[in-house]
Amino acid sequence: MLTLVQARHLGGQAGEPLPAAFPQLEKAGCHIRRGQLTLIAAGPGVGKSALVTTIATRAEVPTLYFSADSDAFTQYVRLAAMLTNTPVWAVEKDMEAGKSVHYDTQINNLDYLRWNFDAAPTLDNLDLDVQAFGYLFGCWPQLIIVDNLRNVWTESGDDNSKYGEIIDYLHELGRKTGAAIVALHHLTGTYDDGISPAPMSALMGKISKVPEVILTLHKSGSIDFGDLNINVSIVKNRGGKADPSGNWIIPLNADMERMRID
Repeated sequence: MLTLVQARHLGGQAGEPLPAAFPQLEKAGCHIRRGQLTLIAAGPGVGKSALVTTIATRAEVPTLYFSADSDAFTQYVRLAAMLTNTPVWAVEKDMEAGKSVHYDTQINNLDYLRWNFDAAPTLDNLDLDVQAFGYLFGCWPQLIIVDNLRNVWTESGDDNSKYGEIIDYLHELGRKTGAAIVALHHLTGTYDDGISPAPMSALMGKISKVPEVILTLHKSGSIDFGDLNINVSIVKNRGGKADPSGNWIIPLNADMERMRID
């Protein structure tokens, strides 16, 4: 048994926020913290992966990204576009022409970011890769991304049990390693179209009790007119203000052609 002060000091950096990726969110009191679980939920195509990849590149901390939802080619194209401010279609055209060396160089500079592309990882797979990261680099990842919960395989018979098992594992993983855990997830019903603010109750499965922070996303505006926003609703935030209804919205300007979010 420990006193609270002893436990705090033994926890090292646990609870400390990662370097800020989006000042608008940090100003609102929303932080991605080491040792805690953050859940980001939205419909397909809203920009969950682009948002979390931006967080990973701007944090510049040892990161392990489980990309079950997207393959290596897709992530390469997105990251190359983001790092070089090049349209996705132009990156693909350069790759077809064998002109990808400058993209390779930019991506290789992110030597703190490592990937796993297993399409249906088990919890044991996640655990083994985290341990392998520790053996390889001599430290735990400071950021672990799971993209997304639906793709993680468990033996649970129904979705609620499956998601609950995964969330409990990730929560414990954050406590054990001190890593900030960010998991991506989907929404139910009408909120799956990505055009309406989504409340906490729109999460698939009954998993809202465990994460320290829950963000839901939706789009507004249009990429054709250059006024596209990815709108972030802070629906749960143990460290600050939140609105479970989803109606407290923080807009982030998005250029999805270049995978840029600011």
